[in-house]
Amino acid sequence: MLIICDTSALSALAETSLLHLLPQMFPRVIITDSVHQECRHPGAPDAMRRWLAQAPEWLEVVADPAPLLLETSSLGPGEASAITLAWTQRQTSVLILDERRGRAVAKALGLSITGAMAVVADAARRGLVDFEDALQRLQAAGFRLSTLVIEEARARSHQS
Repeated sequence: MLIICDTSALSALAETSLLHLLPQMFPRVIITDSVHQECRHPGAPDAMRRWLAQAPEWLEVVADPAPLLLETSSLGPGEASAITLAWTQRQTSVLILDERRGRAVAKALGLSITGAMAVVADAARRGLVDFEDALQRLQAAGFRLSTLVIEEARARSHQS
């Protein structure tokens, strides 16, 4: 299974010191060049830029697929490239994506998607992180979550 990640999820996990969960959940995470550039942009969170300065071996940066899907034309370059890459590998990929518009496009394309909150919930279910602590960190960092998403993730974190 290929795990493809967008900027928003990496940023949320970086700002909350939860990036260590990714290699515990997945052997490899793929980002596109555009996502990599967005994560290194001067406006990106400091935690993200520091982390990428010493990128771990489990993170793989790949070239943006070309051409990008027409359906992604209203999205930013990172989202568009991540969605297009997931589309080219749709039989074996899962896309970690949190932005609402990007998720809508990915769902319309029939892609398998998840988000940072679901990653946290799955990590909590495996005993890798305290769910409530991680939730508080995400909320303190300004990560917007609906009550429904929180309750679904809370329930997911307790499934056996």
